[in-house]
Amino acid sequence: MSIHIEHLLIDLLNAPSGNPLTTALWIADESLSEQDLVAARPRAELDVLTNRCDLGARLRDIGHTVFVSDFDFSGLAHETYDDIVYRVSKERPLVHHCINESYKRLKEGGSLHLIGNKEDGIRTHGRNAEKVFATPEHAKKHGDAYHIRLQKPAPNDQTTPDFLDSKDYDHLRTCTVGEFHFVSKPGVFGWNKVDRGSALLADYVNNLLAKKKSLGPVLDLGCGYGYLLLATSKLPFSKRHGTDNNAAAVDAAKASFARAELSVEVTLDDCAAQLQGGYDWILCNPPFHQGFATSSALAEKFLSQIKTLLSPQGKALVVVNQFIPVERIAQDKFKHVETVLNEHGFKVLQLH
Repeated sequence: MSIHIEHLLIDLLNAPSGNPLTTALWIADESLSEQDLVAARPRAELDVLTNRCDLGARLRDIGHTVFVSDFDFSGLAHETYDDIVYRVSKERPLVHHCINESYKRLKEGGSLHLIGNKEDGIRTHGRNAEKVFATPEHAKKHGDAYHIRLQKPAPNDQTTPDFLDSKDYDHLRTCTVGEFHFVSKPGVFGWNKVDRGSALLADYVNNLLAKKKSLGPVLDLGCGYGYLLLATSKLPFSKRHGTDNNAAAVDAAKASFARAELSVEVTLDDCAAQLQGGYDWILCNPPFHQGFATSSALAEKFLSQIKTLLSPQGKALVVVNQFIPVERIAQDKFKHVETVLNEHGFKVLQLH
């Protein structure tokens, strides 16, 4: 997260309207680090709607009312909030969904605060939100970031809000890439495509284990919509488990596995913190990015958890971009760290 966005978030989460008594909602799609969260110091009266279970857990622990879901606003009453704060997401359908639902949850005279950088399309999102609110945006530039405020007008019997097209954000949909079919939706990383790194890893695993008659349990750590387990579905793993931090990904993975009639246990979890371990195989295309920057702390977290979850004879196969020096961290945790594949901008590491 850029320093300007961080400063905006700090100001808005503490008192978006300058009045500490107002009711406020934070729509949190950020993968915030512990340091960012501490810096933001969200005030006690703030409610939070997030799709990330780790962020939700930390905020709940310090006393906030937190709703963890795939941005399901149905549990939030209409016309409840004086202010809603939203750092715009990367997916346009999700942004449109949140703008529409925010309008419904704001009180008359309440404000939606959109923040983002120019490259996030923040100015376009602000102009689009004007159509819903039927009032002009108030935009302020802060360094590389913008804060756009839109105020909900008094009801007018002659007009209805011109809600934005969210492409049915709420609904899962079947996607096809070549001969590969899966279920996904906006809000999941690479939601309608096959990630090249994951495809490289899946091909390597299939070739490595093709002649095995039986295999122990496997975990896909950070499963997304379920690609790795779907692509290795013919391998004789004794049990399959997928886990992800993102609520949308977990919903999509469950639907993908059901469609393929593949038995997989899927859990919403912060880096598999609730799992007991004992996996003979762990497959992982880890999100070594915190927000919009590469995070060594996140790499440390994933590798530590992989070590904890592996059985004594277990092996992990991890794919990362070639420029990420993950070997340096892995060597402090594993006896054997081997780069088994290095091509097309990615490398596959075997850890045990």
